[in-house]
Amino acid sequence: MPYYDDPEPQNDENTPLISSDTNGQKFVGLSPKTSYASGWAAFGVAWTVVSIQAFLRWFVSEDFHPAPLVDGPDTLARWRFVMLRLVEIISTAVLFGFFWYCVVVPLRTPQPGPDGIARRGLSLDGKFVLGGLAAWVSDGFLNSQQYIFAWNAHNVNMGVWTRFLPFHREGGPHGYAESLVWGPPMYVYFCAGVAIVSCKCLQPLRRRWPNISNMNLLIITWCGEFLFDFVVENSIICLSHAYAFPNTYAPLTLWAGETEQLPLYESICVATLGSFFTQMRLRSLDDPCGLSPVEHGFDAWPRPLQSPVRAFAVIGFCALSTICVYHLPINWLGIIGTSRGKLPSYMLPGSGIESMYPC
Repeated sequence: MPYYDDPEPQNDENTPLISSDTNGQKFVGLSPKTSYASGWAAFGVAWTVVSIQAFLRWFVSEDFHPAPLVDGPDTLARWRFVMLRLVEIISTAVLFGFFWYCVVVPLRTPQPGPDGIARRGLSLDGKFVLGGLAAWVSDGFLNSQQYIFAWNAHNVNMGVWTRFLPFHREGGPHGYAESLVWGPPMYVYFCAGVAIVSCKCLQPLRRRWPNISNMNLLIITWCGEFLFDFVVENSIICLSHAYAFPNTYAPLTLWAGETEQLPLYESICVATLGSFFTQMRLRSLDDPCGLSPVEHGFDAWPRPLQSPVRAFAVIGFCALSTICVYHLPINWLGIIGTSRGKLPSYMLPGSGIESMYPC
């Protein structure tokens, strides 16, 4: 079934809907016979169900309230408190900008497609933004076993949903201040944002060197995102104490033992994740129909289900890549880590020190 929304497929040989074999026989359709969309969409639906149940259970639980400020001798310096609020304001503005231009505008204003016909609907960028927000739910996995990611209790928060996700250790850390303001934007600008900006910056390189491979472009992207993440995260940690890495793998940690210790593998994982998103976007730009690899095969579904299948396929990609490329290695290296940072009392979990690490 054709991808475009035209009532009848165009029959001109120049239309991207039609390709020909060596005998001149025409085939209508945009996606190859190999269907990836169904599998990715299935995971997207499954992750959406897991996320909704976690949030619903969290909303009605005793965990749904601002995380307590644990009694202790430490107080957040006023200048750091101001920087924390500044991080929240900037993050909110960035998220609003992405949501407006990538989601709202395409739904309100028809945008030209690969065939030059303008239609309303989400582009891959808009699906990346929504997928990033869906993937943000997986942030609860960070402390599912041990307290390897500390949160400042002064964050705008309502606690955390970690106890309602799979694999949470009984008696493990909970009741900490998962940020509702600067947390979600990170899953957008480190993924969708990097992909959008990278593709824009890489276009001049492609024009200058037409034969340059996507792999070389991704290496350039990876290096750029590594530097971007290192500067952004190090600045946020040092200036605002919005979060910290209390337990890290020492050989790959800078400033080990300090509150501001920074594991290099954080930037490595984020850069790799951003490169995955960039690759998807590059492939969609190269595709004559504007499809990313995970959307191919959506046209095997009935027409009313095609748009949802494409959307859930991208959500599935966003969630699975975030879990596999970021959360799994971060958890593993944190659990085996030996470098314990100095945590001020305003970064301790509300569930108590005894919940931070298994006995």
